[in-house]
Amino acid sequence: MRRLLPGPVIDIDPMELYPALARPRPAGRPWLMVNMIASADGASAADGTSGALGNPADEAVFSAVRASADWIVAAAGTVRAERYGLPRPGAASRRARLAAGRAERPRLAVVTASLDLDLSLPLFADQRPGEDPPLILTGSAAAPGAVERLGAVSEVVRLPSPRPQPAQILAELDRRGAGVVLSEGGPSFNGQLADAGVIDELCLSVAPLVAGGASTRIVHGSTRSVPQRMRVDHLLEASDTLFVRYLSEPARARTAS
Repeated sequence: MRRLLPGPVIDIDPMELYPALARPRPAGRPWLMVNMIASADGASAADGTSGALGNPADEAVFSAVRASADWIVAAAGTVRAERYGLPRPGAASRRARLAAGRAERPRLAVVTASLDLDLSLPLFADQRPGEDPPLILTGSAAAPGAVERLGAVSEVVRLPSPRPQPAQILAELDRRGAGVVLSEGGPSFNGQLADAGVIDELCLSVAPLVAGGASTRIVHGSTRSVPQRMRVDHLLEASDTLFVRYLSEPARARTAS
């Protein structure tokens, strides 16, 4: 993999790069990363999943980005579509995590107001002895029966509002010691994060594909009227796929100080 920016061009291992980058905590909450892939024409999925846009180079960066986080958070729709399981990093990822002062494995949190999650999903059905169960973050209006059903295979937390809000989600993960949270939540969840103004870092893979179709952009449904300004921190390339790390303007100022 080549680093194109900042120059000069050099070969680089993403697993050595991403986990070691500075991510200082903003006031009162963890640092929030968003990791997404899009086609060259802006589609966030092909054939209904983001995985159809990927390749081995993207998988390498995906693993390195995951190695940078204490918690991974995803919305229920993404968990269902992508058939999420519990994070099980490989040996290189575990070494990078430990070298950066993180736990050997990240924890997984799933955001859902409805608790519409099938117990056959891998994150429930494929749990192994000694693994931390998923954390399910739901709202105050969640049905008691659904809470009880999922509580047998996960930890369910009701947040104060009827539907989980980004500030509440980050506050709960902060309470659990998270310094860096990675959102893999999907376009609609990204829209909520954008509206809340809490995105510190965007890791975007641009696949060399024209997907067509009616797929959404990587941020969907946002009501934000003023765009959030981002700056390129680095640009990598492999297999004709571009990997851009953007920092928000306030985050860029914090990492430079």
